[in-house]
Amino acid sequence: MNRIGKYLLQFALLPFVFCLPVQQSRGQVKISASANKSIVLQDEFIKLQFTVENAEEVQQFVPPSFKGCKIVEGPLHTTGTSAVNGVVNSYVTFMYVIQPEAPGNYALSGGSAKINNRRFIFNTIRFKVKESKHNNNRYNFQNHSYDDVLDQQLYSDYIIRKGEDIQNKIRQNLFIKVDVSKDHCYEGEPVIATYKLYTRLRSESKVSKRPSFNGFSVYDIVDPSSAPSTIETLNGKNFNVYLIRKAQLFPLQPGILELDPAEVENSISFVSAETAMKDKGEHLPELLRSFESDNVTHEGIVTENVNIKSNALPVTVKALPAFARPHSFDGAVGNFSIEATINKNEIALNDAALLRVIIKGEGNFGVINAPLVHWPKDIEAYEPDIKENVLKNVAPMRGYKTFAFTVMPKRTGIIAIPPVEFSYFDPQANQYKTAKTDAVIINAVAVAKKNFSGAGTAVAAFETTKTGTGRLWMIAAAALLVLFGFFLFRYIRFPGNAPVLISANNSKQKMVPVHREEEPAPQAGFLSNPLFQARLMLIQQNGQGFYSELGKALWNYMNEKLQLTGTYTHKKDIEQRMKARGFDDIIITQFQLLIQQCEVALYTPVINEAEMQSVYDLAEDLLDSISKT
Repeated sequence: MNRIGKYLLQFALLPFVFCLPVQQSRGQVKISASANKSIVLQDEFIKLQFTVENAEEVQQFVPPSFKGCKIVEGPLHTTGTSAVNGVVNSYVTFMYVIQPEAPGNYALSGGSAKINNRRFIFNTIRFKVKESKHNNNRYNFQNHSYDDVLDQQLYSDYIIRKGEDIQNKIRQNLFIKVDVSKDHCYEGEPVIATYKLYTRLRSESKVSKRPSFNGFSVYDIVDPSSAPSTIETLNGKNFNVYLIRKAQLFPLQPGILELDPAEVENSISFVSAETAMKDKGEHLPELLRSFESDNVTHEGIVTENVNIKSNALPVTVKALPAFARPHSFDGAVGNFSIEATINKNEIALNDAALLRVIIKGEGNFGVINAPLVHWPKDIEAYEPDIKENVLKNVAPMRGYKTFAFTVMPKRTGIIAIPPVEFSYFDPQANQYKTAKTDAVIINAVAVAKKNFSGAGTAVAAFETTKTGTGRLWMIAAAALLVLFGFFLFRYIRFPGNAPVLISANNSKQKMVPVHREEEPAPQAGFLSNPLFQARLMLIQQNGQGFYSELGKALWNYMNEKLQLTGTYTHKKDIEQRMKARGFDDIIITQFQLLIQQCEVALYTPVINEAEMQSVYDLAEDLLDSISKT
């Protein structure tokens, strides 16, 4: 399941595709235009940024009129996300580097973008241009026309002056930043911790110590080795940002728990000022280009080795309330529901049924154990088979946990399995809650009275004389014959329009033509078994075919359930219609997660068979829940 987050992140960062994940676009759409300077000299460069935040789709970008200015570079495009106090914001930025052609007051207006099918207008960028005085006290690139100059200040960070405090320069331009979604929480309530390296320097960095999280259950959300670098702006400066670790933490005990620091070893290179300004800086642009691409000689290079680490960060964990704690509470924190189903309500005395208790929702699934079932004395039950289908790369974790109990009746008659309780603490409501299943009713019958479809008296007599093992073999053989017959009927085609039948009454096996009736047109409405084709792909271990068929089956089933005309493939439209029909949030979320997993798996080179089976079971449970709504 971890690969879901990996592939979604890769798709979200594809160049020039501005479709941002719906789950992350929770804030209001914001646009802004800015310049890095308000007063500049005539021969200086100005960097302009046009930023769109929290957009589902940026369909078109139109820059303002650059009248009176020369475009040195652009447009450059970057995308990324930021998280502050658990709120995830996504952004798209278009950047230009321009040079004014004459002194005066400038107002660049008319920039716009088409966002989510609406046209938005950027604010006007104003700046003043003064006549150049040709001051050469700074590192002056203005007299050199080359395309690689994006930010003059960045290049000055590459240069170390004589007598300059190198350690202070490093501290200002290379550091580790730690963000947490919350610093106060309940025991068992998830906290997202993100460690990132920010740098504006030419350095080789290696993580020497990853943060440890004593006192927490830890689930990594993103694999740092597969996460691309991003660009973020802090205090007006652009930094290259590299992910060190991003994890979902579930505190296991109350108190003040400390998130250990991350440590990074860095080898940082600078160009000495003497080398940079050699020949009055005539070759400075070429030198800096070579320096960035690591093609510069060691002459004039100053190297500094520095170990940096983040600050330890305390998280205050509150104990769960001791009052009003339900008897069935076992440590679950989040928002959950529970249901119980049985695969057959009529069971022969020496037969067995499967009772499934399913816990759905979001929260700390890792601590959820099998709920206590008060079995009637007339039922024999066995230890459950536990199956977990949880997305661990979202916060909080969401999904299902299924406990499948094998049960056998000990007497004939009606037997009731009482409701199963599951208690959890809801940190949003700050209270304990208890969910219950309905009672499960079983009708236990004698073996002779068990109704076997299409069997007759002989089969009933056979059941009374054979052992349970023989019965299972016979049922399995019959199922195989039915399946084999179906495949013959479905897939084998005789040539021509006149198939033949071998006559059993003719000793010479005479071939008799048989009239072939046309196959009836498919009936309107969805198939009685919507997942049949997906099941076939699962049996054949065809991963790509399985996820393709499963995705189509889920869309078709939902289209028919909602009585939609045509084929709807927009998740937001389906979500709104499901809410209008009264589907609960858990069903809507699970439908979205399954569709999302099918889409991602189509681009996954390695298919896990066990995961395919788990996804199929999840889809079966989902359709069963939808059918009852």
